[in-house]
Amino acid sequence: MDTSTDIVRCPQCRAGNRVPAEKAGSPAAKCGRCGARLFPDKPQAEPPPEAVYKVRCAACGAKNRVPAGRLDGSPLCGRCRQPLATRGLLSPAPVLVTDDDFDEKVLKSPLPVLLFAWAPWCPSCGAVTPTIEQFAAESAGRVRVGKVNIDTNRGIADRFSIMSVPFLFVFADGELKESMPGGLQKHELMLKMARYL
Repeated sequence: MDTSTDIVRCPQCRAGNRVPAEKAGSPAAKCGRCGARLFPDKPQAEPPPEAVYKVRCAACGAKNRVPAGRLDGSPLCGRCRQPLATRGLLSPAPVLVTDDDFDEKVLKSPLPVLLFAWAPWCPSCGAVTPTIEQFAAESAGRVRVGKVNIDTNRGIADRFSIMSVPFLFVFADGELKESMPGGLQKHELMLKMARYL
């Protein structure tokens, strides 16, 4: 049973709220202070019809070019004919990553991954979070942004020897490419991820 939680800032009063992983993104999650919905409905931006996304096949590793109009149509890999994981590809919010789903959400990701390691007791993490969330919204469809709470996911913390937070990791093609302590500005994140697109 997954007992991991994430701290989510209320969009109204900015209070921090503990949200179990299984309720992340749920419209039923409400702020404990003001009662506002923690995950207001964000209309997913419609990609332009001419947009093309580079999607890595989890089965064979081949990179596929998928037109925006085919993302919802269960596209197949051009090399091995296996279905491509395009669900949630255009999500504007960071994905919550846990010990249980790390391989699926990060190593088998169809996109390069920027993983943000944080902890609820870390004031610097709270300062970096808005930049990470903004980057996730602006790079949807090109980069998957993940968040992992190292207090509740000790397996990931031990696996990558995370001794302090915030900490950033870059994964591409199922491999760790870079790791950086601290936070970066949004333009620095864009430059860092550009080489993996």
